[in-house]
Amino acid sequence: MRINYKNNKVEKQCCNLSIAKKKFTEKIAIKLHKLINFIDAAENLESVISNPVYHFHALKGDMAGLYAMDIDGRSKPYRLIVSFDGNDSNNVFGESISIVEILIEEVSKHYE
Repeated sequence: MRINYKNNKVEKQCCNLSIAKKKFTEKIAIKLHKLINFIDAAENLESVISNPVYHFHALKGDMAGLYAMDIDGRSKPYRLIVSFDGNDSNNVFGESISIVEILIEEVSKHYE
């Protein structure tokens, strides 16, 4: 997949391990970079969704229209927030095989 980033800060966190280690714990930084590498290697969104390890899911409420992937498992608070320009939830899940571009919005700590 082609990966775009919302801003330079997010790109540096996701692409530079030493910067990620300053912002997050070493374990989270390493797992974040593994997730980014996984997304980068995926052919399309279907490949990402079909991997249950990262629990790809739509967000609700104020974050409707965005999607999340767990960085360190379901019970841990860190997640990668992503979006798909011009695609609603029906397209994201129904036409995931045709989606090959992802926008990484932020790395967040859930409920913070």
